[in-house]
Amino acid sequence: MKVFIDDAGKRFEVEVEGQCNVLDVLQRERVDIRATCGGVGKCGRCQVLVRNDEGLNFRLACTTLVSDGMEVVVERAGEMDVVQSGVTQEFSPDEGASGLGMSVDIGTTTVVAYLHDLSTGARLATVGRSNPQIAFGSDVISRISASVDGKLDMMTGIIQDALREMKAKLCKVAKVSPDEVVAVSIAGNTVMQHIAAGLPPDTIGVNPFTPLSLFGDVRVIDGLGPCYFARCIAGYVGGDITAGMLACGLGEGGTRLFLDLGTNGEMALSVGERIICCATAAGPVFEGANIHFGMPASPGAVSQVSLVGDEVKVRVVGDVDPIGICGTGVIDAVALMVREGVVDETGYLLGPDELDGPLAQYVGRESDRNVFYLTEDRSLYITQDDVRSLQLAKAAVCGGIMTMVDAAGIDVSDIGELEIAGGFGAYLNLDSAAAIGLFPAELAPCASSVGNTSGEGATALMLSQAARNRELAIVDKCTYLELSTSSEFNDYYIEMMEF
Repeated sequence: MKVFIDDAGKRFEVEVEGQCNVLDVLQRERVDIRATCGGVGKCGRCQVLVRNDEGLNFRLACTTLVSDGMEVVVERAGEMDVVQSGVTQEFSPDEGASGLGMSVDIGTTTVVAYLHDLSTGARLATVGRSNPQIAFGSDVISRISASVDGKLDMMTGIIQDALREMKAKLCKVAKVSPDEVVAVSIAGNTVMQHIAAGLPPDTIGVNPFTPLSLFGDVRVIDGLGPCYFARCIAGYVGGDITAGMLACGLGEGGTRLFLDLGTNGEMALSVGERIICCATAAGPVFEGANIHFGMPASPGAVSQVSLVGDEVKVRVVGDVDPIGICGTGVIDAVALMVREGVVDETGYLLGPDELDGPLAQYVGRESDRNVFYLTEDRSLYITQDDVRSLQLAKAAVCGGIMTMVDAAGIDVSDIGELEIAGGFGAYLNLDSAAAIGLFPAELAPCASSVGNTSGEGATALMLSQAARNRELAIVDKCTYLELSTSSEFNDYYIEMMEF
């Protein structure tokens, strides 16, 4: 049977055999679509416009069976904002190098690529986009499950296609020939690097979470050429963290805490020249997933929430009408509710009959549950489930921090710098983060956002052999803590659940 797909204005026809759902077809055809739950009908993100015998209606792609002659319209979100790094360890380009190089940060949710002159290190162009693998789920566990289910080739194909498209766009912006790109470096978490290289990440999903490769080597990708993959440390501490530590100069003295809080909560504690690192199962809340109105930090996302007088005010990415809320907005909103007593220390969101004062007007009921309204028209709100999801994530992060602190034999007060990486960190209100207990409150004065250190580290690895040598030295200094089997972490996790 025939199905007609309109992908953001590009219309094409596909032939489908046997019974399947619309999401299966879109995945096969490499169409970008958000399916954060992996296509099990829970998240409601894979909504498409469907025209069939029943008329024209919005449907979930994962629960809608394909029929002959069906038309499917997929709307495309705007491009992601690219966050630059605020602090970067400088590495000089290799002597005698020529041509251009592309460095890439493959995040679970977003992908950022940079074009550089290899002889001078000058940055010529930058592009960013959502990771098209979102069609297979929002987190690495979903991607691993998709690989186990036989979808590795599809995931590898769509990310490699995306990288080739980004290369072409970089060269178009810089007005250079793609043939001049002779070097590529890639940094991402261990699962993302496996999929990009065409390796099954299946073994990372089961105890003892052992990856097939820790990389730190060159692999050839068609249309990109030789690609250097950043060295990983463990199944859940990947090349993005190694690249980030390289960019920030960790392991060179002092006591510093490094957090990368994207879809995965990865962190490192540097004490002198010793580094302790771990990963927490924080979930994709910080990227806006598992939130009722959650979305990435793209146009239309509420990224900041504040109280001005007695009024709740929001800031929206792109200065457009709000359509959802991203991770930083959720943290701001919950921090506001905690400060004002709308949410108690257990995480309970009070009902409209339990509050007095001006903020009572922002509390109501939707679908028999308490909510906190963010907009005057009450079209956007935070639910009790949203608060609980954030509780779980922040408890995992802070519990991981405290477990590393104990393993290092230091006190929290000994930490001189807290550096928070990634696009999430760049927009994060540090006071709000401290208010909800994302990290110990005493670290707020020394906390800072350092931008996309994974991308900056990937750039250093592309430009400099000295950087690649330094990367391996960092890995040698690292001790990895497996939190999933740590009773100490479990105790901290429970303790950090309260606000």
